[in-house]
Parts: sequence; structure tokens; C-alpha cells
Amino acid sequence: KVEALERVCAELKNRAISKNLKVSGPVRMPTKVLRLMTRKAPNGEGTNTYDRFQMRIHKRLIDLYSPADEVRQITNISIEPGVDVEVTIADQ
Repeated sequence: KVEALERVCAELKNRAISKNLKVSGPVRMPTKVLRLMTRKAPNGEGTNTYDRFQMRIHKRLIDLYSPADEVRQITNISIEPGVDVEVTIADQ
């Protein structure tokens, strides 16, 4: 799934560069690993065997220096499944 995230970041950056905007990023944030361990036996009988599951969350940070309406145009792309985009507009 990291490849899909990298493709979306590259597309956002290319669209911003094509509009002659100042872009910084993508900055790779630390990967968050969510771990869950459960017992295999439903009733507690038998040997103590466990299932281990984990989910990794990869984040990228892209700064676009432009008005809010241009950011909305740039982020209006088809995003691949499994990739979430969060847009935060900061007033300067």
C-alpha cells in the first residue's frame, strides 16, 4: 500500500508544480504500528497459542503555499483505495 501512497503524493506534487506553486515535501512521518494479540482457543483450554495481527499506518506531509481555492483544485483527484487524504488549511 505504500506504493499507492507514493503515487498519490507524486501526483499532488506534480499538479502543484504545474500551477507554479511553492511545494515542500512529501516528508515521511514515522510509521505507526498498531498491534493486537489474541488467544486462538475461545474457551481458555489447551496450550496458550496466540494470533498476532498488526496494521501499519504510513503518513506523508506536503506543504502547499497557495490560496485555499487552488488547494481544493489540486486535491480534487482520483485517490486510490486504501489511501486517505486529509487537507488542513492554515490561515497566515
